[in-house]
Amino acid sequence: MEEARKNPSSLIRNTFLQAINALSKDYKGSSLTDIFITVDKESGEVAFYDDEENKVGEIVVFDWVNKVDELNDEKIISILREITEQLDNEDMFSSLELFKPFSVNYADDSFEVIDELLLINEESTINLDNDLMEKFDKEFDDFLDKLLKE
Repeated sequence: MEEARKNPSSLIRNTFLQAINALSKDYKGSSLTDIFITVDKESGEVAFYDDEENKVGEIVVFDWVNKVDELNDEKIISILREITEQLDNEDMFSSLELFKPFSVNYADDSFEVIDELLLINEESTINLDNDLMEKFDKEFDDFLDKLLKE
């Protein structure tokens, strides 16, 4: 009963940690390149899969049950990205035997990627943030405008 009272982010984070732990011990593939996260907006189920589409963790977020109209992809992406970045900042993915580039993706039930939440390359980690890219785009446009006027 106590689990049901936790906030969605905390529930998802704990389940994500369990999935990482399971992957670090029992991953059956040759090398891990992706983790997929799916959300069923009708049942409230958040599931974690390895890159061979094996389920490695799942939880029902009761606050999300039957919230199809209220729970849009942008809100889900925001929550999942925040959790993924926290785990990356805490170096939780280092326990996995990763094949780089490695990514954590929010996907639909057919494993089509809706959004890439995290990308880890050979020597660096890149957190993808659409706002950041928009800012770079605007700054670059402003720079070009100024340069062309001169």
